[in-house]
This record gives sequence, C-alpha cells and structure tokens, in this order.
Amino acid sequence: MDRTRSIRYGVLGLLSRADNGLHGWAIKRQCERVFGGFWQVNLGEIYRVLGRLKNTGLAEHVEVTGAPSMRKVFRITHRGREQLREFLGQDPQDAPRPLREELAVKLLFAEASDIEGLLLLVERQRETYIRHLHAVVTHRRARRPEWADEFVTGLLIDGAEMHVRAEIAWLDRVAARVRERFRFS
Repeated sequence: MDRTRSIRYGVLGLLSRADNGLHGWAIKRQCERVFGGFWQVNLGEIYRVLGRLKNTGLAEHVEVTGAPSMRKVFRITHRGREQLREFLGQDPQDAPRPLREELAVKLLFAEASDIEGLLLLVERQRETYIRHLHAVVTHRRARRPEWADEFVTGLLIDGAEMHVRAEIAWLDRVAARVRERFRFS
C-alpha cells in the first residue's frame, strides 16, 4: 500500500476510536505509541491528511469548548466510517519490497579488485540492520500492557524483528558467497 493511503486510513482509524475527536498532535502521539519506529509520520503530514479528509467529507472539524484555540479537533463522519469499513474489508495491496536496489547494482558490477570495498559496504549495511534490530528490541521492552492496541503492536514488532533478522541473514549470505566466489578471506 502506498504511504499516503496507509497514513490516510491510519488517521481515519484513529479518529473512528475517538468519539470527541482528536487534534493532530494527539494523532501523532498515538501513532508513536502504537507503531513506534515502524510507521513514522510528521505533524505536517497528519494535518495535510486531516485537511484532505475534511475536504472529501470523511472527517469534520469540531469546535471544542475549553480547548486551546490553536488546536483543530477533527472527528470522523458517517461517510468516513463507511469508507473505513470498506477499506478494512479489502484485500491488502502491499507487495514485497524490491530487492535492495543499490546493493544489487553494486553486486552486479563489482570487479575482483572491488571486492574488499564491496564487502565493507555489505558489513556497513549489516551494522545498520543490527542497530535497527536493537531499536526493535528496545521498543518491545518499552511496551506497556495497558495499551489498547497492545496485541497489534506486538504483532508489528514481531514482524519488524523477523524482517530485520532476515535482512541480516541475507547480508551474511551475500558476504559469504562473495568471499567464496572471489576466494577472498
């Protein structure tokens, strides 16, 4: 699913759970709480999405007494609930990620004299994934059982960890195969 569509329905879903509506900052905090580092969205994106949802009649701006005048509070409309229900019933559109394009090009065109540098790039990419794995594990430990979306958050963390571990295993295999192919020790 494209990022814009996922943010749109993510925001719509959060609005569907808030009878009194939400402002952009509250949506951002909920995204961070539920999705952690897996689905980062900035406040500007949230307000752009809220504006589009309002313009298409899927959300509405509501006046809240006692709320700071700077905060615009939005609530899902009946039409928004219908569209969210329709979206939830559709087959997922996510496709597998394409092969690591930059590394693939480097692998394709590396010459024997470039192997040491190529192996260094693979190791640096591996270190990046190790740092990401550490962040996933840290996020898992920081979870609080009282979160309403704890079950789904746990599944997202499981998926992220499995994905990162698969990437690391693939990079280990790349390094081993390159060493084997070019008899590099």
